[in-house]
Amino acid sequence: MHKRMAQPCVLYLPTKLAQSMGVDNAQHISVRFGSAVAKAVVRLNEGDTPLLSPLLRARLHYPAGYKGNVVYHKERDEIHLGPLIGLLTVPFGSRASVGSSALFKGLRRYGNQIGALVYAFTSHDVDWSHRLVRASVECSGALSVVTLPLPDVIYNRVPNRGLERTPHYRNFLRQLAQVKHVYMFNPRFFNKWQVHKWLSTVPEVEEYLPETKPLRSSRDIETILAKYNHAYVKPVGGSLGQGIVRVHRSKSGFVVAYRVGHSNLEHKHHNFAQAAADIFSARHRRNYVVQQGLSLARFRGRTFDVRVTMHRNGLGEWDAVGPAAKVAITGAITTHVHNGGRVYPLKRVLREVFPGKEDELYAQVVKAGKEVAKALEKSTQMKLGELGLDLGITPEGNVYMFEANAKPGRMIFAPVWARRDGAYSLYCVCAYAHYVAGFGLIG
Repeated sequence: MHKRMAQPCVLYLPTKLAQSMGVDNAQHISVRFGSAVAKAVVRLNEGDTPLLSPLLRARLHYPAGYKGNVVYHKERDEIHLGPLIGLLTVPFGSRASVGSSALFKGLRRYGNQIGALVYAFTSHDVDWSHRLVRASVECSGALSVVTLPLPDVIYNRVPNRGLERTPHYRNFLRQLAQVKHVYMFNPRFFNKWQVHKWLSTVPEVEEYLPETKPLRSSRDIETILAKYNHAYVKPVGGSLGQGIVRVHRSKSGFVVAYRVGHSNLEHKHHNFAQAAADIFSARHRRNYVVQQGLSLARFRGRTFDVRVTMHRNGLGEWDAVGPAAKVAITGAITTHVHNGGRVYPLKRVLREVFPGKEDELYAQVVKAGKEVAKALEKSTQMKLGELGLDLGITPEGNVYMFEANAKPGRMIFAPVWARRDGAYSLYCVCAYAHYVAGFGLIG
């Protein structure tokens, strides 16, 4: 009896493509798709698309119908197929919701344009023993749940800090760190005090930073008020403007303002002791910072600030996407859309508030955004691909940076006039993933 020879995994490459990569016929090579790697032999053909033998397709969990990009990493003798991009999220209700979000739909669209396969998954969907994922993916126009390898790049959109602090999520990060060639950008939310400390070490961005210190006692608030007459007290881990308290000096004492539920409250106090008691009673969380209050420029009588969404693009460079003005409603202490703020095109607002200087100020906002993004990446040593920066402009035209968000919301792109910017934002996510996964520059 003769033993049956094991059938090899075969990668069929178009002759011209193989020649351009310097790969020979019958060459034994590694083939990678996401985190899955298999040994294969190369066979040249006269087609125009790489093909995988059934055995190679099965070992890589390579889905039928997907035609991605091919790159040869000569230094490790490996052909890489993809890129495979994973949207890390959580279910909102049923498991089916993982693949039904508008964000995922947009990423699929722009991923398809550059030959990437985009899938959605949760941290509970990973089988670490085999490094496989139960992935929500589009197949033949319909959503399906299939088994795929861990992706080349993970776009982290876990939506809140509470989930990030769970033992399960921390274990997910530990396990992920042990997997080669998986890049996750923006691994966690920022802490306001930590952001200030990081940026304070970079001289190039010092001019954008309002004075900020951790709140340990009422004395810290009193010190800021003595210097600036105006202060904001903010939770270090808050979002959407929740828990923020504003205090300023008045002719008759102090005014403390904050939001409770859907109501904006304002209390007047004759002395600082009363004001401090009010501030501390309004705190939602344990850890706060106190920040220098600024007199900001006004648009039609209302305070506004600027949201700049920063993206790494397909060239690996930071790009300011759709800077917009957020205008507060009367009586509100923040401009957040969830608290009633409205979004306007930044150039329109600057043209009205700073006539003749709008182009100069717009350029200054973009410059500040890029410098802060680079400074954060340098000082944190984190893998960053997206940031939401909240900037303020004084009546004199000086630009300050209040907050940096590692997972910025997308409400800024909701208005009809901003949807093109929203689309470009999603394209940048996919293009940067293409770049950082090793598939080359893309404009």
